[in-house]
Amino acid sequence: MAQVSLALAVCTRPADGARLGGDLYDVVPAPAGPRLILGDVKGHGPAAAPLAAAVRAVFRQEAATEEDPARLARTLDARLAPVLGPEDFVSLLVVDLRPDEIRLVNCGHPPPLRIGRRITPLTPPHPSPPLGLNPDPRTRRVQLRPDQRLLLHTDGLTEARDAAGACFPLDRRALAALTAPTLDQAVDRLLGLLHRHTGRAAPADDLTVLLLQRQGVIAPDRGVGELGGQSRELPNSRR
Repeated sequence: MAQVSLALAVCTRPADGARLGGDLYDVVPAPAGPRLILGDVKGHGPAAAPLAAAVRAVFRQEAATEEDPARLARTLDARLAPVLGPEDFVSLLVVDLRPDEIRLVNCGHPPPLRIGRRITPLTPPHPSPPLGLNPDPRTRRVQLRPDQRLLLHTDGLTEARDAAGACFPLDRRALAALTAPTLDQAVDRLLGLLHRHTGRAAPADDLTVLLLQRQGVIAPDRGVGELGGQSRELPNSRR
């Protein structure tokens, strides 16, 4: 079976220069191909890190065997219930990278952005609350052409404010940054715009951005790419 390769560039920065924060992401091989999670627990910085670690641990236990991404989100909600306090919640994206499409499940998270001639938010048609707040996850299927990219982010990007209180704009300058020649360059340029917008050396909130792009068909015997590092190749299915 042919496989489709995807390149991925990632940057995560905890709030105020801390070592740990409340954002989390991970990638694991799932039944139909690589599966990615991006989450943001309530709060930020070191105080939010233990819950973020718990979400990632449960994801790693369940994601490799559960075929349906919406059912996976429900399982994560149920598994995390004992460790969630009465005011805790986790916004969450589950992204399945398949040869013919991308499947998205969004539980109260900022929508992914499809980057092409314009920036298009992939807003869920049936919004769901975050984990911990009675989520009702649904799966959305989207196409991503080789000339398009997909930006996943936490609200540390779009809610970052300048001195006048204005949020970071996803305008033509952001589009130009996100369409740089390589994914690493695109992420670096986007974060440069964010730094100039806020005037801060470190973000005031936890920040994670992941930029994906579909690449060409690769040999069927190529294994899943290395998950460490900032940019890597991820085949969309395994033999």
